[in-house]
Amino acid sequence: MKNPFRLGSILTLLVTVTLLTACGFHLRGTMDINSDIARLAVAGDDPAYIQQLTRALTNSGIEVTDSAPYRLRVLQVKKDTGKQSHASVGFYERLLKLSIRYRLETQDNLKLFEPVEFSAERYVSQDKNLTNAAQSEQSLVFQELGQELLFRTINQVTAIPGEKLRNEEARVRKIQAMEQEKQQSEQQTGSE
Repeated sequence: MKNPFRLGSILTLLVTVTLLTACGFHLRGTMDINSDIARLAVAGDDPAYIQQLTRALTNSGIEVTDSAPYRLRVLQVKKDTGKQSHASVGFYERLLKLSIRYRLETQDNLKLFEPVEFSAERYVSQDKNLTNAAQSEQSLVFQELGQELLFRTINQVTAIPGEKLRNEEARVRKIQAMEQEKQQSEQQTGSE
């Protein structure tokens, strides 16, 4: 063993972080949100991220329910571990990147606004000989990046004024009605 102090430090850090997260301690507290959105539905294909997002919204005072007038749909959660680059003897650096793409829509799946994408990244330096520690560290870093993106997403969505939401919904519904009317007109013309 080349450096027992470093191994001991890493293990101590991992045990401490694991114990703190297991008991419910979080480095970031609840967000104080003053939003026109009081209720919101959440949907997406990444159950772990949806669960974290639901918990963060609830802790911030937003009621998460399927009957809410608006839905936050998570379109993509992408983890990228990038390529490793040689840093020094026995160590390498790796760029970890997490990207979240979401869209706000109505309860009846009407798409409001364009999809939004946030990403966060961090370089980590890892020991080639400690594969398990490197994987644990990557997992912790992705959790931290996920927390950062959760808060950015919640801040972005809850900052939208209610009037802007209602105006966008009315605009999109008008476009949808015009398209349906045009299709009906074309079908009637084609059947004559």
